[in-house]
Amino acid sequence: MLLTLHIIKIESGDYRAHVMEGAQHLGNYETTSIAEAIRLAAENPLPDLAGFHIWYEHVSIGSVPAGDMRRDPEALARRLVELHALFSNSHSKGFP
Repeated sequence: MLLTLHIIKIESGDYRAHVMEGAQHLGNYETTSIAEAIRLAAENPLPDLAGFHIWYEHVSIGSVPAGDMRRDPEALARRLVELHALFSNSHSKGFP
């Protein structure tokens, strides 16, 4: 099973993570960082959970195995932040 993890920044040091299965909202939780949101999602005890489609606001790093999320959530968080900055900058330069 692949779930969706959608992380939203409320303010610095305050993030909200939403967990979805398709269009069904399974729950949400508050964290202090993107990496913490990723780590907590990967600790889900569902036996058939393969991983998550991971989003940070409007960008995604695709489908990530739960084991990778547990092993290095910081690297995944960095990738999300880099993509977010890249696409946020393109919007500020007048790109659609």
